[in-house]
Amino acid sequence: MADTGLFLLSDVFGQEDEAGRLLQVTQVVCRCLECSCHFTARPNEGLIDLDGGAILACPMCPNRQAISMARFADFLQLRL
Repeated sequence: MADTGLFLLSDVFGQEDEAGRLLQVTQVVCRCLECSCHFTARPNEGLIDLDGGAILACPMCPNRQAISMARFADFLQLRL
């Protein structure tokens, strides 16, 4: 698990290029550290795609955080 400061990431899924570089995050399983809500963020359901990253938004409280693609990629590397 990875602590982003506002969320605890359990799993991350995304699209990668041929070299294995993360291009887009498509799903994040996480827990909000503000209200303890466990949820799976998907596009338009708590996951907002950005150039170079994504925004996670808790469905139960106003907590939200922009996270860089590099941070998500680091999480995926640690998971291997």
